[in-house]
Amino acid sequence: MKKILCPTDFSKTASRAVEFATHIAQRAGAHLTLMHVVHLPIVDTSETALVASELLGEQMRDANEKLKSLCRQLEETHGANRGGNFTCDYVLKEALLTDVTEHLTKHEGYDLIVMGTTGCDSTMEELLIGSNTEAVVEEVKCPVLSVPGTAEWQGVNKIIYATDYAPGDTEALAKVVDLGSLFGAPIDVVHVIKESTREDSSKAAAFRQELEQAYPGVPMRFEEIVNKHAAEGLKDYFNRENGSILAVLRKEKGFLQSLFSQSLAEKMTYQAEVPLLVLQGHK
Repeated sequence: MKKILCPTDFSKTASRAVEFATHIAQRAGAHLTLMHVVHLPIVDTSETALVASELLGEQMRDANEKLKSLCRQLEETHGANRGGNFTCDYVLKEALLTDVTEHLTKHEGYDLIVMGTTGCDSTMEELLIGSNTEAVVEEVKCPVLSVPGTAEWQGVNKIIYATDYAPGDTEALAKVVDLGSLFGAPIDVVHVIKESTREDSSKAAAFRQELEQAYPGVPMRFEEIVNKHAAEGLKDYFNRENGSILAVLRKEKGFLQSLFSQSLAEKMTYQAEVPLLVLQGHK
């Protein structure tokens, strides 16, 4: 892990993501870029264009000062750019968040995005943060760690990987293993089934053997959970086992569609309950 991108809108939720990104960058010896984007609506008259231009200039100056202050804070408290084992800078753009993140991950070598997200029973500002997170996940090809506004950094002590024995799981787990190795965290590979069958047991055994061959020596445990609701089963397991991060593979069908059959609102609410690492499958 070489470069981490952390979008921020300077909210409390975003500050949680900055905290997570900072600790991961420090442990990985990576470069952390804080990013803020300003996007104004299209205007159709010269008069409104002038007002919009003035507003844009004001927002850009204000954001630049906040980003500069945030970087200075990371230097003073975590040793960024000062022998603290990681470097930090910031990017300020007038653009759409999805456009900038896609460009940076595709052309500038960022291999992890860390950003805040919240549930759908929150304020409009927080709703926008949540929808922005999903929009970024839909567009980029690198892993995205979404951090709830309620999360507090307590290290990475255990990662829970939710599997349905898909072909891409073994490859996706490489990213999880890399993150876990930074903190010496074990990985629990968990599959939720509605009821135990001989076919499921056979699949589980084959998958376990495949992973043991792919990742020898990695502290990895395999669990099958019987629960009629995948999200509920995973959440209960995550809490019971004191998980730090829940990791899932995003399929082509849509954001977590093959794993969770909830509506968008329900998915975002669930996502906001735990730090969620979304890994990208091949499109």
